[in-house]
Amino acid sequence: MVYTIYRAFHLLWTGFLAFLTAIPILERGGLERAVLGETFFLMIWLLGAALLFSKRFNVYGMIFTLAPLVFTAPVFIFILSI
Repeated sequence: MVYTIYRAFHLLWTGFLAFLTAIPILERGGLERAVLGETFFLMIWLLGAALLFSKRFNVYGMIFTLAPLVFTAPVFIFILSI
């Protein structure tokens, strides 16, 4: 029960980060070559969200849903350091 609640919160906060990753896609209005990296990480997050609630692959789902965090954290740190 506690693990199910944790998975739900994990999806919420990683989903928020996936939305932050999708902001360039929403601003440009299309899938140009410059935003293919963001789209790739969103698709990995969706795959992780699907795997998160399977009994066999839930650990892989947690890893895949963390992909937007791994992608956006260095970008935000670089932007803040300028």
